[in-house]
Amino acid sequence: MKLPELAPRQGWWLLLIAAPLIIIDQLTKQWALGLQGQEAITVVNGFWEFVYVENRGSLWGLGGNFSEMYKLVVLRGFSTLVTLVVLALVFVKTPHKLYPVIYAFIIAGAAGNLIDRFMRGFVVDFIYWHLGDWYHHPVFNIADIAIVVAISLVLIDALFLQKKKEN
Repeated sequence: MKLPELAPRQGWWLLLIAAPLIIIDQLTKQWALGLQGQEAITVVNGFWEFVYVENRGSLWGLGGNFSEMYKLVVLRGFSTLVTLVVLALVFVKTPHKLYPVIYAFIIAGAAGNLIDRFMRGFVVDFIYWHLGDWYHHPVFNIADIAIVVAISLVLIDALFLQKKKEN
């Protein structure tokens, strides 16, 4: 079995992207803790508010009612394992320069929410988007945005960049 070729310089993406995002995520969550028990802060009337929410589940609160053992094993344990695997991937040479950037966004999002899970037992969410009373998006945070950016970059690569590389 051939071991993957390492590319340690790709690790700079962790410092350039992941580290600042993790710091911003934690600082904004610390700010959001001050919203606990307060009225929502309206940014754009009928569309965007800041509101304190304790997410005790996973994506958009799913699994919040599951047992504490499930939360410990799945939400902390599995999430930690996936984060460590992606962290290792940052240092493996990839054929496309976009992948270390994608990995850095994934690590930032996962680490930001894992810090909350280990320190508080839940994730602090505070960004609330809605369209009046018609549509309500689940409350989210900066770490969640990092993960959505990573998924978006994977889709852009798969839909547009991969085709150009094949031609």
